[in-house]
Amino acid sequence: MHIHARGLLYFDAIRRSGSIRGAARQLFIDASAVNRQLIQLEQELGFALFERLSSGLQLTPAGELFARHATHVLQDAEWLENELDMLRGLQRGKVHVVGVESLHCALLPEVIGTMLERHPGISLQVSSASSGHIADYVASGRADVGLAFDMPQHEDVVHAASGQFRLGALVADGHPLARRRSVTLAQCTPWPFILGTEDLASYALIQGELQNLPEPPRAVVRATSVELMKRLAAAGHGIAFQTRLGLEATASAATPAARFVPLESAQGTPILGPLGIHVRSGRSLPPATAAFVECASQVIQRLAAQETRPKRR
Repeated sequence: MHIHARGLLYFDAIRRSGSIRGAARQLFIDASAVNRQLIQLEQELGFALFERLSSGLQLTPAGELFARHATHVLQDAEWLENELDMLRGLQRGKVHVVGVESLHCALLPEVIGTMLERHPGISLQVSSASSGHIADYVASGRADVGLAFDMPQHEDVVHAASGQFRLGALVADGHPLARRRSVTLAQCTPWPFILGTEDLASYALIQGELQNLPEPPRAVVRATSVELMKRLAAAGHGIAFQTRLGLEATASAATPAARFVPLESAQGTPILGPLGIHVRSGRSLPPATAAFVECASQVIQRLAAQETRPKRR
């Protein structure tokens, strides 16, 4: 439903594709028509919105401001379209979800399955990114919903719901720590560490504890892949540090799951990672997006409750 100025729609397509030709292909129109609309828009505003570089188009400071305005307007237009569909009795819509890699094995399949059962007319687009980048996806309108652990604060992003999940040390089944009730980082230091990079939440959650160790641990691997770290730990190449989510989902006879040993701080308290559902602040959520947030919240709250429920002996 194109009820807004053509220049706004063309600008957003250029911003997303990074070029006039790319926007033209996306809009199924001639590149010269896109260029004319951009020139007219820049003349009306009195500012250049893009720098013309050999590598493509890059937003100017004025373009950054206009991009925020365009994102708000077009997302509100999507909300209006979905609300009108609801009045017509239609049950359709599209939700773009971006989540950290560890959720793609366990939590997201359950959330998506619930969505498809309850709302079969809604389509989903699912992407993966690190916790450090998900806020930008949501704030810029590239995603409707973000799911991440311990995500850095962003002025244009708010929590819709969250749950607490315990961090643990992942070790091979026959590892000397495998049968412990809990461990501290100091107790793990005799063995090599498999750590995430700085933009992964698993690293951020233990960074303070790492800095307080008498000697830095021997990190044999620094990785951006959660799945790789799990497999290396299960194979006995070192100790990784993650939540329990998705630990058994990708295990097989050839590659059994690593053992999860709850991690404690030096003070003896559990190290918890908050898993949040994030949306753009000030946005009226379209029905499809609101339905996804509701489904995700229910699954997260149930799994978080299992984390804190006393275990039977």
